[in-house]
Amino acid sequence: MKILLQSLLLAGLSLGGVANAADAPDFDVLTSMSVADFRASGLDKLSDAQIKALDAWFGDYQRRHALTCTGAAPARGPALAAPAPAAADAYPMTAHIVGEFHGWSGSTRVTLDNGQVWEQMDDATVTAGRMTNPKVTISRGVFNSFYISVEGVNDSVEVKRIKE
Repeated sequence: MKILLQSLLLAGLSLGGVANAADAPDFDVLTSMSVADFRASGLDKLSDAQIKALDAWFGDYQRRHALTCTGAAPARGPALAAPAPAAADAYPMTAHIVGEFHGWSGSTRVTLDNGQVWEQMDDATVTAGRMTNPKVTISRGVFNSFYISVEGVNDSVEVKRIKE
């Protein structure tokens, strides 16, 4: 549970700064996470009342820790520039699936027009109808995870790269 709460905290912090935390809207886990993240974190097993309590707790946490949640931090000397990511490893990345795509079945593999092959990691089943060469976006998640979303499909799923 501690890891879950830390993940939610990181997700909330990544939503961007708020000028005044007291004016910040209440946190809503259902709209702040993708369906795949929601399932992967185990939040789909919570009741509506438990999710509402988690939303209230996180909103209160953001208000109590306004300095941390707004991204403001006291100056600690000159900032060091972060190294630029390698161009070949830049995310989000867009490409197209080669051939037909019908949706996710829990172990779906897709080949992209750049030669990469990605395999679904979660057990989500999403029917997308028949799509030919749809555009996809692959985004990096936390702890070196990756998520793929297909243009025209409302759900994203966790994937791992099988082939460069």
